[in-house]
Amino acid sequence: MRKLSIILATVFIFGMIMSACAKDNSDKGSTASQSSEGAKETGKVSEIPIKLWIYPMMNGINGDGNGNPDDWAKEYARQFKEQYPQANISVELLDWSGGTEKIDVGVAAGSPPDLVYTINNFGGVTKYGKMGVLEPIDEFLTQADWDDYSEAVKGAIKYKDQAYMWPWLKMVSAVAVNMDLFKERNATDLLPTSRELRDWSLDEYLKAAQATTFNRSGGSKPDVYGTVVWGKDAPFYMYLNGLTNGGNIVNPNFDQSTITDKAFADGLQFTIDLANKHKVAPPGGAGISAMNAKEMFLNQQIAMMPDAPFLLEEVKKAPKPFEIAFVAPPHGEGQETAAWNNVGGFIVFKQKEEEKKKLVMEFARFITNAENSKIVKQIGTFPARNSSGNLYSDDPVMTYFDALSNYGNSVFSRAFGLVSVGDWEKEIQAILTGGKTVGESLDSLDKLIKEKLQ
Repeated sequence: MRKLSIILATVFIFGMIMSACAKDNSDKGSTASQSSEGAKETGKVSEIPIKLWIYPMMNGINGDGNGNPDDWAKEYARQFKEQYPQANISVELLDWSGGTEKIDVGVAAGSPPDLVYTINNFGGVTKYGKMGVLEPIDEFLTQADWDDYSEAVKGAIKYKDQAYMWPWLKMVSAVAVNMDLFKERNATDLLPTSRELRDWSLDEYLKAAQATTFNRSGGSKPDVYGTVVWGKDAPFYMYLNGLTNGGNIVNPNFDQSTITDKAFADGLQFTIDLANKHKVAPPGGAGISAMNAKEMFLNQQIAMMPDAPFLLEEVKKAPKPFEIAFVAPPHGEGQETAAWNNVGGFIVFKQKEEEKKKLVMEFARFITNAENSKIVKQIGTFPARNSSGNLYSDDPVMTYFDALSNYGNSVFSRAFGLVSVGDWEKEIQAILTGGKTVGESLDSLDKLIKEKLQ
């Protein structure tokens, strides 16, 4: 009878723990759960230290701005410890400008964090996956997990044929349009705003840019341009037409450079021609930065530019606010819509002990489950899990961006991490100034990419 009571009590405790956990927190393995239950039954806890490194993204426990930039992570650590008393989680803030270097130093010294936030274009999944210092997460992902991610998200978390990142959030960019300028030029019919995805071709984009390049006083030199091409900061936007024209930086297996392929080269040439041939972008693009471009857009000197939904709030604070719309990036003839996307999540570095590895994986799952992922709304991004739902159902702009995020190309954004921002900038600047042809610059980038892929 006493034996039966013990069994029933154990079953009851197990049931209580499992019902308290969200569905997304279920694990293929049960070592971490069993250890937690044992600790609760005996009252003895042998703590397992876990180092979590994050970047300052939001302040406060709920990410609402009231508090410190590590409060939300510490709150998740506290909640997780209630389920797993053995988890002793420390949270450390990285700096955006030097965070990757600090991680590299930790890896080189053999003391990286257990869990760290990274983002697609940082190239962490590729770099550390190639080095063999990450734990694959495949065995911890259920079929329900895989079904919960879009193809754009799935592609972002892999290096070769293994998954390494617990996806948490996704971002995407579109083309921002000054509707007031298009109305002024009677050119709104040139925009794809009536199409479901608001997608259009490169040729259609060029016609729209030509229609909105003009001089308000009737002079020969434009004081308003249809679009903008820049050479400093955020260079991925300037290479995006290589992707939308059917090319890419590397192949899907991420083991061969494809940046010199004709489709990519022709797409980049289209971007350069907007400025140098068609004159629908401000002159001196090599010296223009992404911030300069945004300032010109806010001052209504540019009709269209690539950007994220955050731009909407800045337009409201512009010297002279105007109506803004967002449309998809233009694509080559016969090509599908493609967009710049970024996926952020958590990678787990190699663990020496199996019990700790499973506990770290459980914590990563906890942070990124459908419910906890909803906090990313506070920074204007989207949960990586489809089951988190549409957090912006009352916001048509964000609902559109959420739909467009399914067309993000994770191979393109991951590949940007293979080459330094400075090298991307140097080559686009050389093309804009006439120092190099598109082919010559892509050859230079091809060599750098191949070195990284070896």
